[in-house]
Amino acid sequence: MGTGAREIVLEEKAVEYAEANGWLVRKVVYAGRKGAPDRWFFKHGRLVLIEFKRRGEVAKPWQAREHEKLRAHGFRVHVIDTWEGFLKVLEG
Repeated sequence: MGTGAREIVLEEKAVEYAEANGWLVRKVVYAGRKGAPDRWFFKHGRLVLIEFKRRGEVAKPWQAREHEKLRAHGFRVHVIDTWEGFLKVLEG
């Protein structure tokens, strides 16, 4: 399995779960920029921004910089590497 394989499995499982539970889910890619959180989850006026990672992996420097910019504007960005962590953020 490649380095990103486990990350994509977690991301796909999370998207399937979220959509089945009434969340609108979007994959966001910035035009001409890097670092957008992988998925944006919307439900009942709530926005959850998640960067999915393999277990134990952290955001890359350009991702971390973008996450900090979003946080500086009042948004929470979550770096998630486990199913349990995803459920805690989404349902919390």
